[in-house]
Amino acid sequence: MSELEEIEAAMITYYDLQSPDSERLMGDDNESDGKRDRKPCPVTNTHSEGGPRVGSLCLQMKHNRRDERIIWGWQNSIVLHESLLGEFEHQRFTGYRVKPATVRFRDGSTSIEYREFIVTGWAGIASPESGVRVDMSCQGCHWKHYSPITNHEKLIDWNQWTGEDFFIVWPLPLHVLITERVAEWLQLEKVKSFRLERLEDEDPFIAKYGFTVGRLSHFLPEDLAIKYGRTLGLE
Repeated sequence: MSELEEIEAAMITYYDLQSPDSERLMGDDNESDGKRDRKPCPVTNTHSEGGPRVGSLCLQMKHNRRDERIIWGWQNSIVLHESLLGEFEHQRFTGYRVKPATVRFRDGSTSIEYREFIVTGWAGIASPESGVRVDMSCQGCHWKHYSPITNHEKLIDWNQWTGEDFFIVWPLPLHVLITERVAEWLQLEKVKSFRLERLEDEDPFIAKYGFTVGRLSHFLPEDLAIKYGRTLGLE
């Protein structure tokens, strides 16, 4: 990377896209078709590998508001209304895939106009300068515990970023990171039901004790988990 590219990379602004403060707007995804493919660790009984969902996503809502175009589930799932996805396509936002989903409202009516939103952009593994490192690793499965972030400004090595608008960095796969242009568009269009945060403002428990994760394929589609994670032993 040239000196100019290093300066430009250091100036990249991104945000952590999070669920709204109101718990009433959250959807219960316990009734989703199928279950998560959880596999017990062959070595220890203290943990298991939480796998991806088997079957389609279904969210049960506590309200009848049809104007919510972003809906969040308690188990870190997100669905977007097809009208909003159409606008994303028009804006040429990148770094996501969608799958069928169902939203069931409080009055019992259902909608299939939503899609499960899966982030596919990749910013690699947290930079060593961030303080994040593996401090515990299971020999029987992909369970790992990582130390907390000590330098948020150095979290992302932008040489590893795929350049997409929606992306994750390992080992924080549950944090949906977005570029500044997405953040500005969401605010300009007055899209509801989300918060923009900085990773510096993360959960105090995680900030103190770090991150526990399993396989990359639990969070990314299998083809991308292989592409990005095989050489790193993460897939």
